[in-house]
Amino acid sequence: MSETMRPSFPTRSAGRGWWKAPLISSLVCMALLPLAMVLRGFAEMATDPCNGAGSCPATYAQLHFADGALLAVKVLLALQWPAAYLLPKARVAISLAPAAALVVAVFSMLTLRPGA
Repeated sequence: MSETMRPSFPTRSAGRGWWKAPLISSLVCMALLPLAMVLRGFAEMATDPCNGAGSCPATYAQLHFADGALLAVKVLLALQWPAAYLLPKARVAISLAPAAALVVAVFSMLTLRPGA
């Protein structure tokens, strides 16, 4: 009865260095995210001429899209760590997802037309 208890469920081995791709992605995105948030503030100022109700619906829709993309960056940054550990074959693609969402958000803000 002195046997060691072993878990009955299978364990995964993530391998050595599984954390490198999410770490690089996190460092790059966390460095660029404050700049994107400042750009988001400048994009809001582009809507100053849109003071009437419903005067620039496309502009506001684009700003809401940028807000959603920035939120997606934050969510993907948090979810990439367990996903990179559990899915070793998709590790690089998973780690590129937050950066891709950040590029989409910045592109959305840079293509914003000034209000008319």
